Amino acid sequence: MNFYVLEDDPIGQQRIQHYLPTSFITDSPTKLLTALAADTHPKIILLDLEIKGLLHAGINTAKMIRQTDCVSPIIIITTHDELSLQTFQSHISALDFIQKAQPEAQFGKKLQHAVQMAYQRLNQFDLKMPVWLTIHNGAHTETFDLNTISHVNSNNGRHYINVHQSNTTTQIRNTIKQINQSHDKFLQIHASFCVNHDFIQQYRLKDKTLLLTTGDLLPVSRRFKHNLSYLQS
Repeated sequence: MNFYVLEDDPIGQQRIQHYLPTSFITDSPTKLLTALAADTHPKIILLDLEIKGLLHAGINTAKMIRQTDCVSPIIIITTHDELSLQTFQSHISALDFIQKAQPEAQFGKKLQHAVQMAYQRLNQFDLKMPVWLTIHNGAHTETFDLNTISHVNSNNGRHYINVHQSNTTTQIRNTIKQINQSHDKFLQIHASFCVNHDFIQQYRLKDKTLLLTTGDLLPVSRRFKHNLSYLQS
């Protein structure tokens, strides 16, 4: 497992390196982002919030990380307890918030517990080999990793659709019907919506909606509800 740390205090750097000796540690958000972008393996990220006098440097760095990486656990290590609520409201999905100013034994236990939770979080994602899916885009084709597509919806007419992935949405010229037929993981739930069943979290029969693991809430029409009959208890 690779660990990446943003910390500007030399003593703080040594402290973390004592517990995580193989860590990549830097006081530069730019260097951290560059290193993360070059590493395609699972990783755990530790961020201090205040870097070189900039109080929100850690939060801003976390936001940039989340633009391309919604999987890697982020652990906050800081002296600024007052920023805990703001950290939560920033939607960076921080796994834990560790206070620096505590006895060493307590700090070590807290850090080790957070790292253990991070390992468990990564295991839950069940990192899969890509399943490449080629989809027509008008006269051309686009290739997607099926494991990253949560759902597809029609866009401004029947012949344009939006392909929703973890961190991006791609508009192509195609139809919901054709997408639904392109792979058996796709389920059509509405004239305008098709979902990857791996992303289904809950079928809300009473509300006629489908909650995805991404947090998206999609409508289910009467015409296509039979495709979700296996989810009804």
